[in-house]
Amino acid sequence: MTKTKYLFFLFFILLLNSLVANEPLISKKKAPLSVALPLLKSIDHHAIVVGSGPTHMYAFIDPVCPRSREFVEMVLENKKMQKSYTYHFFYYELARFHTKDLIGTIYTDKDPFTMMVKVMVEKHEVAHVKKLSNKVQTEMNDIAKVAEQLDIYKRPYLFVVKPKKGDE
Repeated sequence: MTKTKYLFFLFFILLLNSLVANEPLISKKKAPLSVALPLLKSIDHHAIVVGSGPTHMYAFIDPVCPRSREFVEMVLENKKMQKSYTYHFFYYELARFHTKDLIGTIYTDKDPFTMMVKVMVEKHEVAHVKKLSNKVQTEMNDIAKVAEQLDIYKRPYLFVVKPKKGDE
């Protein structure tokens, strides 16, 4: 086997391994936008919003999920993306990461956006809030209910809503 063929084969195996390791074996269908959009709008007041573009992107993220962190960092570093899209970030725990307390800490902070940057981009360890307020607990429960209704199973999980013709 030539070196080029070997490297191609190795790349293919690594790519395949990455896909298998990060995705569920059962492929799931995303809820149609006609079902998802009213649910997303019902929790929009809980979102951390970034950007001002005409296309809205609703993203369910986990604060320690590597893919979520990469996505948030990419959005925050790219001003062009922020002009093209309005991002609505919702924290929803991936069970394997056990981040409920961290999510509560982010939502409890007086400036959740700054705390999001500190935790997800700068990767700071932060002290967790000992007891969540009823308001924050309700916020997290509202997001979880919608996520369960939409069968959100990975992070980041994205819904893209393009503007209607003439609305841009």
